Amino acid sequence: MFQAVLFDMDGLFINSEPDWHAAESEMMRSHGYDWTPEDQLKCLGGPLQRVTEYMSLCLRGIKTSEQLGDLIVSEMQKRMSGKVSLMPGALEFSRKLNSAGVPQALVSASPRVIVDAVLTGMSEKYFAHSVAAGDIERTKPFPDPYLHAAKLLRVDIEQCLIFEDSPTGLNAARASGAFVVGIPHFVQVAEEPRLKIVRSFEDVTEATLASWFEINQRELGRSS
Repeated sequence: MFQAVLFDMDGLFINSEPDWHAAESEMMRSHGYDWTPEDQLKCLGGPLQRVTEYMSLCLRGIKTSEQLGDLIVSEMQKRMSGKVSLMPGALEFSRKLNSAGVPQALVSASPRVIVDAVLTGMSEKYFAHSVAAGDIERTKPFPDPYLHAAKLLRVDIEQCLIFEDSPTGLNAARASGAFVVGIPHFVQVAEEPRLKIVRSFEDVTEATLASWFEINQRELGRSS
C-alpha cells in the first residue's frame, strides 16, 4: 500500500467551488465587473495571488491584488466556517484509509485561515496534517506543498498517492514525484503511467488502489 495519501482541498475533497464562484462574482459585481464562468475557469486551482492579480487586472487597477485578497479571504472564511459540503465519496474513502492505518494530509493552495475554517467545519476528519498557502515559501503549482506534507508525515513522496482536480494542482502533484490521481471537473486531463483519472472517489476501490500501487512500483523500478 502507499505510505500516505495526500488530498487537495477545494473542488477535490470539499465542494467549495460554488462558494468561491459566488464570493468572487459578488465581490467583482460590487465593483462594476460581470464575473463570468470563463473568468472563473481561468482562476481554477489558484493560488490566491494569481486569482487576485487577475481580478485587479479585470478591474483596471481600481483595487489592488492585496485589497481583493483581503476581501475574498474574509468572505470565504465566513462561508467555510459553517457546515462544510464534501465531494461524493470523499469522507467514506478517507474513513477507509484511516481504518487501514494509512496516514493522510490535506494540502491546499488556500490561505491558512480558510483551511482552518474548513477543518473546523468538518465534524469527522482523518488528516494527520494540513498544509496551506503561507506555511511554506512557494505554493502550487510548485511541488513544495506536497513535499512538505510528506516531510511532516515522514514518508517517501514517491510512495505517496495524491488526489487533485485542477491543472495547477495536477502540475504540482506530478512535479512532486508522487503517484497522482486526477478527478477533474471542468478540464480534460490525459492519463500518464503515474497519472490516472477517475470520475469521483466512489470509483476508487481496494482493487484499484492495489493496481495503482503495483503500477507505481513498476514505474519507479524502470526509472531507477
